Amino acid sequence: MAAIDIPEVHKFIETIPPFSGLSLLERKQILTGVSMLYVRQGQTLVLKDDSATVHLIRRGACEIRTPKGGLVDQIADGECFGVSSVMAQNPDGLQVVAMEDSLVYRFDKIRFIEMLEKNEAFGLFFEHTQHNRLRKLTRSQSNELASPALQLSTPVAHIMTRQLIQATPKETVQTIAMRMTEARVSSILVVEEGRLQGIVTDRDLRSRILAVGGSSDSLVANVMTASPVTLSPNSLVMQAQTLMSESNIHHLPIVDEEHQAVGMLTAADLLRHQELSPLLLINLIHRQQSVESLARVCKQWPTLIINLIVTDMKAADVGKVLATVSDNLTRRLIELALEKLGPAPMDFQFLVFGSQARRDQSLGSDQDNGLMLEREPSTEESLYFADLSEFVCQGLGLCGIRLCPGNIMASNPEWRRTTDGWQQAFSRWIKSSAPSALLHASIFFDIRCVYDNGKSEGEAVKDLIKAMQLEVSKNSVFLATLTRSALVTKPPLGFFRHFLLESSGEHKHQLDLKHQGLALINDLARLYGLSCQMYRVGTLDRIEQAIREKLISVDTARNLMDAWDKLNGLRLEAQSRHFQATGKASAYLDPKDLSPLERKHLKTTFSIISEVQDVAQQRFLRGYS
Repeated sequence: MAAIDIPEVHKFIETIPPFSGLSLLERKQILTGVSMLYVRQGQTLVLKDDSATVHLIRRGACEIRTPKGGLVDQIADGECFGVSSVMAQNPDGLQVVAMEDSLVYRFDKIRFIEMLEKNEAFGLFFEHTQHNRLRKLTRSQSNELASPALQLSTPVAHIMTRQLIQATPKETVQTIAMRMTEARVSSILVVEEGRLQGIVTDRDLRSRILAVGGSSDSLVANVMTASPVTLSPNSLVMQAQTLMSESNIHHLPIVDEEHQAVGMLTAADLLRHQELSPLLLINLIHRQQSVESLARVCKQWPTLIINLIVTDMKAADVGKVLATVSDNLTRRLIELALEKLGPAPMDFQFLVFGSQARRDQSLGSDQDNGLMLEREPSTEESLYFADLSEFVCQGLGLCGIRLCPGNIMASNPEWRRTTDGWQQAFSRWIKSSAPSALLHASIFFDIRCVYDNGKSEGEAVKDLIKAMQLEVSKNSVFLATLTRSALVTKPPLGFFRHFLLESSGEHKHQLDLKHQGLALINDLARLYGLSCQMYRVGTLDRIEQAIREKLISVDTARNLMDAWDKLNGLRLEAQSRHFQATGKASAYLDPKDLSPLERKHLKTTFSIISEVQDVAQQRFLRGYS
């Protein structure tokens, strides 16, 4: 039990519902006898006797679990546990396990019960909390998965705050700071003539006024973040999570078609409405201080993926969510590497290839990555980047993104090159028709920058892509050769439209949905993508771009996109079943597991791929034998 600073606790709870609704005297009363606990990651709290009271998380995250380990809820800063222990003596035997090192306030049980009885609104809040936990408990006991009902398809209008605190650009910082304090909010929207102009957050006030000795008389217009990232009220929670994670923001204004503010969505809002969400996992990732703690947090990775699958989220959206988590995990590992090794001796970009670059990762995806250096390194600098790359790649492996079997990773010195070195490699592959060059093209031409330690924001990678596109446009022989390579593998359909199944081995009588289906579509999309003037990295994005540039008919393209969706959905479902049964992901499917109608649709899907292969052959091999 640690010593506690009561004024500091008072300052914290006055912003946290339902404590914020108490009077000053009531808050003083409920803080009588409050104590503070430091809970280590993995520690289970036993709520018995005097400990069977309400606890408030000051900083950290915890899980509420059944005696058998079933997940009931996940909670973080500003949320309470022990409610059932106070109000109903915890008849279900719920346990609390710390997901990370946490600081927790423990209220005196007698004082807390007195306040529940004295303040009706306060009591109703915790009755509602207990009711929600019981509902989640019932659901967790009736399902095999930890928490399958992620509400990612809920419109943000259902969870956003509608009571907005607003300011004008010409008001002073002192005025809006007082308004924010009175309203107990951490952000304020800047509006002029009804339209959203900007946003000011607590972080803005600290970094743009206090940290630089700015004046409290400064105008809001000079402090606000102008033209902030926004979303419409009809957008989905999943979209909000992805956008906030990618933009590294905690406050998301919601605007209508006329750009008038209609709501505010915060990271806390999302956490309160999700049991195991990508945003919670990303937040936890960025709070870890070691590879070991990151690995513990990422043990939730398979459960998150399975939960996304069972909620019937679109396969394309599942891939985007997973890529966002992977990107953030990669960045955190790089940050930890820089803390350990010291500042990098030059600007560098960390590149990802393959499924992470295309944003179509799935359960069991491995890592493909590399490093782009500003210039040729010295011997000492080479050792630095070797250590950094090894740290990141091994860290990703420990966190569940397995090492690449083909060693296409930044830890391999072959894939640590200068900007010029990468451009020369791409040029060499495009000019060569060797099998190894074509293999490299199929991997490295799906490229994206996930970390840039300089100020160029990935410009070097964009220049590389432009150079690659220009080189390809001048070399029709390369596209023809790449086409021949892409068309070697055919969909698994026989002459009489029977499935061609594996004839032996572990997957005998099964279909390989990845290599006999999805990879064929990815190859076709890459061919069309390389022919487009505008580079796109995602498979569906490439097909869409080919439609815009009139390289493929709308009907053909839509059929191919539907085929990709169908196969990706089947692959994710197959991986989910295999993982739950064996602990390993597999993209193999036994057609007998499908209904007659589903088998018919799958045959149609393979036929579509075959037809588009014929179209691609006519387009890219015309004039070439």
